[in-house]
Amino acid sequence: MAVLARFGSFIAAASYLRISQPGLSRIIQQAEALLGLKLFERRTRGVSLTEAGREFIPAAERLLEELSQQSRRARALDGEMHGQLIISCLMSISHRLLPEALVAFRKQHPKMYVQIKEGLASAVHEDVRSGIADFGIGNATGLGESIVADSITQEPCYVVLPRRHRLHRSAFISLGDIAEEPMISMPPDSGLRRTIDVYANERDTVLNHSIIINQFGSLFDFVARGLGISIVPVTALPPSSEYPIVARPLRPGIKRRTGVLRLAERPLTRASEAFLDIFRPKFLAAMHYRSRG
Repeated sequence: MAVLARFGSFIAAASYLRISQPGLSRIIQQAEALLGLKLFERRTRGVSLTEAGREFIPAAERLLEELSQQSRRARALDGEMHGQLIISCLMSISHRLLPEALVAFRKQHPKMYVQIKEGLASAVHEDVRSGIADFGIGNATGLGESIVADSITQEPCYVVLPRRHRLHRSAFISLGDIAEEPMISMPPDSGLRRTIDVYANERDTVLNHSIIINQFGSLFDFVARGLGISIVPVTALPPSSEYPIVARPLRPGIKRRTGVLRLAERPLTRASEAFLDIFRPKFLAAMHYRSRG
Protein backbone atom coordinates (compact mmCIF):
# COMPACT_ATOMS: atom_id res chain seq x y z
CA MET A 1 0.00 0.00 0.00
CA ALA A 2 2.84 2.36 0.82
CA VAL A 3 4.46 1.68 -2.55
CA LEU A 4 1.20 2.43 -4.37
CA ALA A 5 0.81 5.63 -2.37
CA ARG A 6 4.37 6.67 -3.27
CA PHE A 7 4.07 6.00 -7.00
CA GLY A 8 0.42 6.99 -7.42
CA SER A 9 0.08 4.39 -10.18
CA PHE A 10 -0.88 0.71 -10.18
CA ILE A 11 1.37 0.10 -13.19
CA ALA A 12 4.45 1.69 -11.61
CA ALA A 13 3.84 0.14 -8.17
CA ALA A 14 3.25 -3.34 -9.61
CA SER A 15 6.45 -3.05 -11.66
CA TYR A 16 8.44 -1.98 -8.58
CA LEU A 17 6.99 -4.85 -6.51
CA ARG A 18 7.46 -7.29 -9.41
CA ILE A 19 3.86 -8.49 -9.31
CA SER A 20 1.09 -8.21 -11.88
CA GLN A 21 -1.14 -5.12 -11.95
CA PRO A 22 -4.33 -7.21 -11.46
CA GLY A 23 -2.62 -8.98 -8.55
CA LEU A 24 -1.83 -5.66 -6.84
CA SER A 25 -5.34 -4.38 -7.50
CA ARG A 26 -6.82 -7.49 -5.84
CA ILE A 27 -4.58 -7.04 -2.80
CA ILE A 28 -5.71 -3.43 -2.35
CA GLN A 29 -9.39 -4.34 -2.83
CA GLN A 30 -9.11 -7.14 -0.26
CA ALA A 31 -7.41 -4.81 2.24
CA GLU A 32 -10.09 -2.13 1.81
CA ALA A 33 -12.88 -4.71 2.18
CA LEU A 34 -11.29 -6.15 5.32
CA LEU A 35 -10.82 -2.71 6.90
CA GLY A 36 -14.15 -1.32 5.74
CA LEU A 37 -12.27 1.78 4.55
CA LYS A 38 -11.56 3.30 1.16
CA LEU A 39 -7.81 3.93 1.19
CA PHE A 40 -7.29 5.11 -2.41
CA GLU A 41 -9.15 7.28 -4.87
CA ARG A 42 -8.98 5.81 -8.39
CA ARG A 43 -8.65 8.41 -11.13
CA THR A 44 -8.00 8.31 -14.86
CA ARG A 45 -4.39 9.42 -14.42
CA GLY A 46 -3.57 7.42 -11.31
CA VAL A 47 -4.50 6.99 -7.66
CA SER A 48 -4.19 9.09 -4.52
CA LEU A 49 -4.71 8.46 -0.84
CA THR A 50 -8.02 9.25 0.78
CA GLU A 51 -8.03 11.02 4.12
CA ALA A 52 -8.51 7.64 5.81
CA GLY A 53 -5.58 6.25 3.79
CA ARG A 54 -3.26 9.09 4.85
CA GLU A 55 -4.11 8.34 8.46
CA PHE A 56 -3.99 4.54 8.27
CA ILE A 57 -0.99 3.63 6.11
CA PRO A 58 1.83 5.25 8.18
CA ALA A 59 0.44 3.67 11.36
CA ALA A 60 0.14 0.29 9.65
CA GLU A 61 3.74 0.49 8.42
CA ARG A 62 5.00 1.16 11.94
CA LEU A 63 3.04 -1.79 13.32
CA LEU A 64 4.28 -4.12 10.58
CA GLU A 65 7.89 -3.11 11.15
CA GLU A 66 7.55 -3.69 14.89
CA LEU A 67 5.92 -7.07 14.26
CA SER A 68 8.74 -8.00 11.86
CA GLN A 69 11.39 -7.09 14.44
CA GLN A 70 9.63 -9.08 17.17
CA SER A 71 9.31 -12.04 14.83
CA ARG A 72 13.03 -11.97 14.01
CA ARG A 73 13.91 -11.84 17.70
CA ALA A 74 11.63 -14.80 18.51
CA ARG A 75 13.10 -16.89 15.69
CA ALA A 76 16.59 -16.20 16.87
CA LEU A 77 15.75 -17.49 20.34
CA ASP A 78 14.76 -21.04 19.42
CA GLY A 79 16.98 -21.45 16.34
CA GLU A 80 14.23 -23.08 14.27
CA MET A 81 12.92 -22.04 10.89
CA HIS A 82 9.59 -20.18 11.09
CA GLY A 83 7.30 -18.44 8.66
CA GLN A 84 5.21 -19.29 5.63
CA LEU A 85 6.12 -21.10 2.44
CA ILE A 86 3.73 -20.86 -0.52
CA ILE A 87 4.28 -23.34 -3.35
CA SER A 88 2.35 -23.30 -6.62
CA CYS A 89 2.48 -26.67 -8.34
CA LEU A 90 1.12 -28.61 -11.28
CA MET A 91 -1.57 -31.05 -10.20
CA SER A 92 0.31 -33.96 -11.74
CA ILE A 93 3.24 -33.32 -9.39
CA SER A 94 1.26 -32.32 -6.30
CA HIS A 95 -0.68 -35.59 -6.58
CA ARG A 96 2.23 -37.80 -5.42
CA LEU A 97 5.70 -36.26 -5.28
CA LEU A 98 4.86 -33.13 -3.32
CA PRO A 99 3.35 -34.96 -0.33
CA GLU A 100 6.43 -37.19 -0.08
CA ALA A 101 8.71 -34.15 0.05
CA LEU A 102 6.43 -32.33 2.52
CA VAL A 103 6.56 -35.21 5.00
CA ALA A 104 10.36 -34.94 5.14
CA PHE A 105 10.29 -31.12 5.21
CA ARG A 106 7.82 -30.94 8.10
CA LYS A 107 9.92 -33.37 10.14
CA GLN A 108 12.91 -31.06 9.76
CA HIS A 109 10.98 -27.77 10.09
CA PRO A 110 7.79 -28.40 12.10
CA LYS A 111 7.17 -24.70 12.78
CA MET A 112 6.89 -23.74 9.11
CA TYR A 113 3.42 -22.98 7.75
CA VAL A 114 3.05 -24.38 4.21
CA GLN A 115 0.40 -23.49 1.65
CA ILE A 116 0.07 -25.49 -1.58
CA LYS A 117 -1.67 -23.98 -4.62
CA GLU A 118 -2.51 -26.66 -7.19
CA GLY A 119 -3.37 -25.75 -10.74
CA LEU A 120 -2.76 -25.92 -14.46
CA ALA A 121 0.43 -24.56 -16.02
CA SER A 122 -1.07 -21.10 -16.63
CA ALA A 123 -2.15 -20.79 -12.97
CA VAL A 124 1.33 -21.78 -11.72
CA HIS A 125 2.94 -19.19 -14.02
CA GLU A 126 0.58 -16.46 -12.78
CA ASP A 127 1.13 -17.35 -9.10
CA VAL A 128 4.89 -16.96 -9.61
CA ARG A 129 4.60 -13.85 -11.80
CA SER A 130 2.30 -12.08 -9.32
CA GLY A 131 4.55 -12.89 -6.36
CA ILE A 132 1.84 -14.85 -4.54
CA ALA A 133 3.97 -18.02 -4.54
CA ASP A 134 7.53 -18.23 -3.23
CA PHE A 135 8.23 -20.49 -6.20
CA GLY A 136 6.42 -22.75 -8.62
CA ILE A 137 6.89 -26.25 -9.95
CA GLY A 138 5.56 -26.28 -13.47
CA ASN A 139 6.06 -26.14 -17.21
CA ALA A 140 9.32 -24.43 -18.08
CA THR A 141 8.03 -23.07 -21.40
CA GLY A 142 6.43 -19.76 -22.36
CA LEU A 143 7.65 -18.05 -19.20
CA GLY A 144 8.52 -14.56 -20.42
CA GLU A 145 11.40 -12.48 -19.09
CA SER A 146 10.10 -12.08 -15.53
CA ILE A 147 10.32 -15.79 -14.62
CA VAL A 148 13.38 -18.02 -14.63
CA ALA A 149 13.46 -21.81 -14.39
CA ASP A 150 16.07 -24.15 -12.96
CA SER A 151 16.31 -27.89 -12.27
CA ILE A 152 14.73 -28.33 -15.70
CA THR A 153 13.93 -31.89 -16.74
CA GLN A 154 12.56 -33.47 -19.90
CA GLU A 155 9.77 -35.49 -18.33
CA PRO A 156 8.59 -38.49 -20.42
CA CYS A 157 4.96 -39.54 -20.65
CA TYR A 158 3.61 -43.07 -20.20
CA VAL A 159 0.49 -44.82 -21.42
CA VAL A 160 -1.57 -46.10 -18.47
CA LEU A 161 -3.70 -49.21 -19.04
CA PRO A 162 -5.95 -51.52 -17.01
CA ARG A 163 -3.91 -54.51 -15.89
CA ARG A 164 -5.79 -56.93 -18.20
CA HIS A 165 -5.73 -54.67 -21.25
CA ARG A 166 -4.81 -56.28 -24.59
CA LEU A 167 -1.58 -54.18 -24.67
CA HIS A 168 -0.49 -54.79 -21.09
CA ARG A 169 2.41 -57.07 -22.10
CA SER A 170 3.85 -54.63 -24.65
CA ALA A 171 7.32 -53.25 -23.90
CA PHE A 172 6.22 -49.89 -25.33
CA ILE A 173 3.14 -48.48 -27.06
CA SER A 174 2.79 -46.34 -30.17
CA LEU A 175 0.11 -43.75 -30.83
CA GLY A 176 -1.29 -45.96 -33.57
CA ASP A 177 -1.85 -48.75 -31.04
CA ILE A 178 -4.27 -46.59 -29.02
CA ALA A 179 -5.83 -44.31 -31.66
CA GLU A 180 -9.28 -45.92 -31.28
CA GLU A 181 -9.13 -46.41 -27.50
CA PRO A 182 -11.39 -44.36 -25.18
CA MET A 183 -9.16 -41.91 -23.31
CA ILE A 184 -9.37 -40.58 -19.75
CA SER A 185 -7.93 -37.09 -20.27
CA MET A 186 -7.24 -33.79 -18.56
CA PRO A 187 -9.18 -30.65 -19.65
CA PRO A 188 -8.35 -29.13 -23.07
CA ASP A 189 -6.76 -26.03 -21.48
CA SER A 190 -4.22 -28.02 -19.46
CA GLY A 191 -0.61 -27.95 -20.60
CA LEU A 192 -0.45 -31.75 -20.62
CA ARG A 193 -3.56 -32.08 -22.81
CA ARG A 194 -2.26 -29.47 -25.27
CA THR A 195 1.09 -31.28 -25.49
CA ILE A 196 -0.63 -34.60 -26.18
CA ASP A 197 -2.99 -33.12 -28.79
CA VAL A 198 -0.14 -31.39 -30.64
CA TYR A 199 1.78 -34.68 -30.64
CA ALA A 200 -1.27 -36.50 -32.06
CA ASN A 201 -1.99 -33.81 -34.68
CA GLU A 202 1.59 -33.98 -35.94
CA ARG A 203 0.93 -37.68 -36.62
CA ASP A 204 -2.49 -37.08 -38.24
CA THR A 205 -4.20 -38.88 -35.37
CA VAL A 206 -7.37 -37.85 -33.55
CA LEU A 207 -7.55 -39.24 -30.03
CA ASN A 208 -10.85 -40.28 -28.47
CA HIS A 209 -11.00 -38.10 -25.32
CA SER A 210 -14.10 -39.85 -24.00
CA ILE A 211 -13.89 -38.80 -20.32
CA ILE A 212 -12.47 -35.47 -19.12
CA ILE A 213 -11.27 -35.21 -15.52
CA ASN A 214 -9.06 -32.85 -13.52
CA GLN A 215 -7.80 -35.01 -10.66
CA PHE A 216 -5.07 -37.60 -11.14
CA GLY A 217 -6.27 -39.83 -8.33
CA SER A 218 -9.65 -40.17 -10.05
CA LEU A 219 -7.95 -40.63 -13.42
CA PHE A 220 -6.07 -43.72 -12.24
CA ASP A 221 -9.20 -45.09 -10.57
CA PHE A 222 -11.15 -44.70 -13.82
CA VAL A 223 -8.42 -46.48 -15.78
CA ALA A 224 -8.31 -49.29 -13.22
CA ARG A 225 -12.08 -49.79 -13.64
CA GLY A 226 -11.69 -50.26 -17.39
CA LEU A 227 -13.30 -46.97 -18.47
CA GLY A 228 -10.39 -46.11 -20.75
CA ILE A 229 -6.66 -45.53 -20.95
CA SER A 230 -4.60 -42.40 -20.36
CA ILE A 231 -1.31 -40.67 -21.12
CA VAL A 232 0.36 -39.07 -18.08
CA PRO A 233 3.77 -37.64 -17.11
CA VAL A 234 6.09 -40.07 -15.36
CA THR A 235 6.08 -38.05 -12.11
CA ALA A 236 2.31 -38.54 -11.77
CA LEU A 237 2.52 -42.35 -11.85
CA PRO A 238 1.59 -44.08 -8.59
CA PRO A 239 3.42 -47.12 -7.22
CA SER A 240 2.46 -50.17 -9.29
CA SER A 241 0.89 -51.80 -6.19
CA GLU A 242 -1.54 -48.93 -5.59
CA TYR A 243 -3.88 -49.53 -8.56
CA PRO A 244 -4.51 -52.56 -10.83
CA ILE A 245 -2.93 -50.72 -13.76
CA VAL A 246 0.25 -50.90 -15.81
CA ALA A 247 2.26 -48.07 -17.36
CA ARG A 248 4.21 -48.43 -20.59
CA PRO A 249 6.52 -45.96 -22.38
CA LEU A 250 5.09 -44.20 -25.42
CA ARG A 251 7.20 -44.52 -28.60
CA PRO A 252 7.98 -42.12 -30.17
CA GLY A 253 7.93 -40.35 -26.84
CA ILE A 254 6.20 -37.25 -25.55
CA LYS A 255 8.32 -35.17 -23.18
CA ARG A 256 7.22 -32.33 -20.95
CA ARG A 257 9.74 -29.62 -19.99
CA THR A 258 9.32 -29.10 -16.25
CA GLY A 259 11.28 -27.09 -13.68
CA VAL A 260 11.36 -24.93 -10.57
CA LEU A 261 10.08 -21.43 -11.39
CA ARG A 262 10.78 -18.15 -9.61
CA LEU A 263 10.78 -14.43 -10.30
CA ALA A 264 14.00 -13.37 -12.01
CA GLU A 265 14.70 -10.63 -9.46
CA ARG A 266 13.54 -12.54 -6.38
CA PRO A 267 16.06 -15.01 -4.93
CA LEU A 268 14.73 -18.13 -3.28
CA THR A 269 14.16 -17.82 0.47
CA ARG A 270 15.94 -20.01 2.99
CA ALA A 271 12.74 -22.02 3.47
CA SER A 272 12.35 -22.49 -0.30
CA GLU A 273 15.91 -23.73 -0.63
CA ALA A 274 15.40 -26.14 2.29
CA PHE A 275 12.29 -27.59 0.70
CA LEU A 276 13.84 -27.89 -2.75
CA ASP A 277 16.87 -29.68 -1.32
CA ILE A 278 14.40 -32.42 -0.34
CA PHE A 279 12.16 -32.23 -3.40
CA ARG A 280 14.72 -32.21 -6.23
CA PRO A 281 16.20 -35.70 -5.58
CA LYS A 282 12.70 -37.19 -5.34
CA PHE A 283 11.69 -35.47 -8.56
CA LEU A 284 14.74 -36.78 -10.42
CA ALA A 285 14.29 -40.29 -8.99
CA ALA A 286 10.71 -40.36 -10.30
CA MET A 287 12.08 -40.09 -13.86
CA HIS A 288 13.28 -43.69 -13.56
CA TYR A 289 9.86 -45.25 -13.04
CA ARG A 290 9.68 -48.95 -13.75
CA SER A 291 6.23 -50.49 -14.12
CA ARG A 292 5.41 -54.05 -13.15
CA GLY A 293 2.41 -56.09 -14.17
